[in-house]
Amino acid sequence: MAITSSNLRSLYYDIRKYYGFKGEELRGLAAGIIVLAIAISFNEWGIDQFNLFYGLRNLFNAILIILLSFLIHVSAQRVMALFSGFKVEYRPWMYGLALALILAIVSRGRLWFIVPGGVIVYHMAGHRLGSFRYGLNYWPLGLVGLAGPVASVFLAVFFKLLLYVSPTNPLLIKAMVFNIWYAVLTMLPIPPLDGSHMFFASRLSYVFVYGFIIGLCLSLYFLSITLSLVLGVVLAAVLWLLTYIFFEKGD
Repeated sequence: MAITSSNLRSLYYDIRKYYGFKGEELRGLAAGIIVLAIAISFNEWGIDQFNLFYGLRNLFNAILIILLSFLIHVSAQRVMALFSGFKVEYRPWMYGLALALILAIVSRGRLWFIVPGGVIVYHMAGHRLGSFRYGLNYWPLGLVGLAGPVASVFLAVFFKLLLYVSPTNPLLIKAMVFNIWYAVLTMLPIPPLDGSHMFFASRLSYVFVYGFIIGLCLSLYFLSITLSLVLGVVLAAVLWLLTYIFFEKGD
């Protein structure tokens, strides 16, 4: 959809009217924040022995990181949905949250499984501002789902930039790593995760975008942002070509 002044006015109106979260959504987000905060701070309740103050401080820091990450991730999807003429509602994935907690316990906090939930997309009644839009189809749904992981990638890159200023800051490192895994894992093509929307929209587009996210994010921890971007593009191109040759060429 082309970006015009009319569409921007329509988006501004829609954000003011429809952006807010329902009570059920807030409860789902709160559940995800608490569970994942416990999971990623599970092994941070004391160095040699249990320390309540140390653990509560790390739990609070984890809550702040996840709250910010959730807000950016979900807000990007809401704005993209409103721009496309849709509304979204966040739904927690209880199986994913349960598995996150189980893995944290079994691995003593070493394994993070960050798949808190996804969004359900609804058609929004049109109004006089903006172009006419009606009906659901796979491509705009894919873009709505993709907006969340892309926002998480940008947030991870932002924390990487801050690490150039404070390279050993543990809070910045944790925030970057959390958003890396948040982007990578929520792009899995499993309903109701974000990646499933793009997968059903276009398998080739999904493979390219997911390859880029994996290449960028998993190298971001060790390499510079520029090199990570290059590796992301290379991996995306290779995976796209392989998928086209072996799975799509004969269709």
